[in-house]
Order: sequence, then structure tokens, then C-alpha cells
Amino acid sequence: MAKGIKKAKTVSILTKFKGGTPKASRQVKGDPEGKVLAKRGERGTGLKFDVKTFQTVASFKPGTKIKYGPNPKTPGSKSFDRYKGYQNAKTVGEALKGGSKLADLCWELDRGIYKILGGERSEAAERGAIGDKWFDKAQKLLSCFQGPRGLNVKLNDPKAKEALAKEEAWREKKLKKVEELARKYKIKIENEEELNKLGIHEAHELHAERKVCDQICKIRLDEAAKAKKKITDENLDEAMGLWGFSQNTGRLNVMREGVKYVYSDTIGAIRRRCQGYGITPPTRHYPNFVRLLCKWLVDNHLEKKLGCDFKFTAINLNANYAGARHRDGNNEGPSVIRAVGNFQGGRLKYWPTDIKRNPRPDVKTLTDKPVIHDLKKNTTIFDGTRAHEVEDFKGDRYSIVYFSASGYPKVKDKDSKYLIKLGMPWPTPKEMEGLKKATKNFIEGKTFLNKVRKSALKRSGHR
Repeated sequence: MAKGIKKAKTVSILTKFKGGTPKASRQVKGDPEGKVLAKRGERGTGLKFDVKTFQTVASFKPGTKIKYGPNPKTPGSKSFDRYKGYQNAKTVGEALKGGSKLADLCWELDRGIYKILGGERSEAAERGAIGDKWFDKAQKLLSCFQGPRGLNVKLNDPKAKEALAKEEAWREKKLKKVEELARKYKIKIENEEELNKLGIHEAHELHAERKVCDQICKIRLDEAAKAKKKITDENLDEAMGLWGFSQNTGRLNVMREGVKYVYSDTIGAIRRRCQGYGITPPTRHYPNFVRLLCKWLVDNHLEKKLGCDFKFTAINLNANYAGARHRDGNNEGPSVIRAVGNFQGGRLKYWPTDIKRNPRPDVKTLTDKPVIHDLKKNTTIFDGTRAHEVEDFKGDRYSIVYFSASGYPKVKDKDSKYLIKLGMPWPTPKEMEGLKKATKNFIEGKTFLNKVRKSALKRSGHR
């Protein structure tokens, strides 16, 4: 814990911010300084609606005709007074202008407080009724309505309800496991105030998952070192199952049609969007997790396949999505990939014949037969700049991709030294050239494996 941070009242991990709590009621009892912490409720409580409700509200237009009933709110309450502001609204646009919110439209629809009359007032008539400013604002609010948290597909997707249920079950199971481990090993989970002081800008649940994952990784590393054993596939599976994944909206090349985001993080050094080349924040916040990922790969001895040591500068982590066919655009040299978890399917389809040429065809037009890799059983070496995709799967699937970011020599020495200290085998330019040549030969079937075997036989005294 950072110096100067006082221990706050323990808050359950299985929570989410509800909001709207008066400042006085959010003070931590017994804290003489009266620090303010967000009050949290049980996960799943608060404003929660069925996917069908979200879909209905998302289909509204400013001119959608509706009719409100009598004021159902408690007389004298703020909600009672606010309801009076839009009680006589004849359209959704009028309701929003009168003070209704999108959450109100969902909540009141579920309870039959208003009726959808059918039909729509023309745009000209609606603009005349509420004004251009409010028409545009209402239109923007409705068009940006994304639905419930955790839904990674569009609301109009026929499988939206199924996708949301799967995501919620996965997250609930993970959070329960995280809380059990936090209690068992007495792992302190910082609250929002403490996170801000530590410079960790993450949601409480995300940090809880990552903090517990990091501490469990430390335990497994210590156990392996004491027993003089390698980090196992089971250790990797456990770590990936605990890690808190962020919702990444930027990896458009791996998203299938209709997907809004994927669970994907990057550890190590990459070219960041606004700050140049450097280390990603989770790399510094959770070093034991990075150590375990690096130690697992080193213990795999890929030099037996390549004929030289595998080097890398970053690790991409993915959860529960089948990547669309794509080429990696910011890699230098080969990549190594493995998948863990309790799943069926999810094999990697790889086009080794998709070499660079000008012009390069769209990945969707490739007609060559792909090579299929079962990543659950085998660690695979491939060139990520050639087309690849993931097959559909059932269950919970996590993939780990070790790679070098193009332009990695621009990373500051202090950052590369930090990663080397964590066990990341950082490549020199000469080593990278050798690695590229070895990978090319490996992919084309000209592996140096025989050379490695001969070397091993020579060391053992055989000819």
C-alpha cells in the first residue's frame, strides 16, 4: 500500500456503482477524516432491464407516439416533480425535452407507466413541436443508446439476449472466484480513492481481478522456484482465468460484423496512440503476472523448434471472442500463440502462403486452403502478418500471443531493462534478423530442428 493511505472499510468485490448517494451517507464509518467512498450495492441490483426493453427503447425515434398515465411517483419526491414535467408528452422527443431520461423510458416501459401508441410524428412536425435543438439532441441520445453493460453485440442482434446471459455468467463466476482467493490469501483490494492515489485508473472490479491474479501468480512463481519446477500449462490457465480483461473498442480488424468490443489487453512495450513507444500501465501495476507469462514461454523451450531463442517485446491477451480473419499490422518478426481454458473448437486457421505482395489481396478473397492449428494442445509459431482467424467455439477460451512490436528499438532503455528484469527476452536487432530467418524456414518446412538434435547428440557424447 502506498505511504499515507489509510485502510478503508472493506467493500465486497461483487459490486457495482449505483450512484445518486448523498455525500454524507458515503462517508466511511470510523474514519476521522470523513473520506468519501462510493456506496455499492449487490451486483445485479439497481437499474437492470431485459434485453427486449433495451431493444424497444433503442428503436424509438423522437417522433414515436406515446401516452403517459397518472403520476405513479411518491408525492413530494424529486421523481414526482420530474415526472410532472413530461407527463403530458405525446412523443418520445417531448418526453426527453420535458426531463425524461433513457433510463426512465426503460423503467417506465417495463411497468406499463406509458403506452406506445404506434406510428410516428413526421420530422417536420416534431421539430416544430420541440425545436431543432431538442430534436437533434433526442435523435443523438437515441442513436447512441447501446444497451446493457456487458453486451458486446448490437442490440438488434437476434442472439443479443443469449450473448448477455453468457457474459454475465462468466463474469459472475470469475468474480466469486476472485473474492474467495482474496479472502483465503488475505489479499487487499484497494477502493477507488486508494486506486486514484496509486495512479491506477481502473474500475474496482477490474482491479480486483487483476490484483488477485497478480498475487496468485507470485505464489505460483515462488512455489515453482522452491520446487525447481517449470511454470505449467495449468498455471497459465489459472492466471488467464483470473485476469481482468478490459473492453477494447480499438481492435477493429479482429471484430466480426456486429461486435462492439472485444476483451483484449496488451502487456509489455508497444507504440501507444498518444505517448509514443513505451510500457502499458498494467505491465507496471501487475509485474508478477508478466513474470509468470514470460517464465511459462521460456520453460517451453521453443528453440527446439526454431533452432534459435524466441524473443519478444509484448504479449497480447484475449478472452472469449473468435477473431475475424485479419493480418497483424504492427508486428516485427514471428509470433507465438497458445489458447487455454475450458472450451471446444476455437482452432486457429492460418494462411502461410499469404506472403507480402503488391497489391495485397483482401483477406476475405483468399482461396488457398488454410493450415489448422489446435492451440489448446500445441504452442504455435506463426507469422502474424499473414492472414489468420479463429474458428467458433463453446466455453471460455483465452489466448496468449507473444510478439515484437514494430519500431521496438525506439523504446527507452530504462523501459526495456525493466521488461528484461521481469523475464522478457528482449531482442537485439541482430537477434531479430536471425529470428525472422529461422521463422521463415520453420514456416516453409526448412526447420533447423535437425541441427538442434545433432547439437544435443554431440553434447551427450553420441555420434
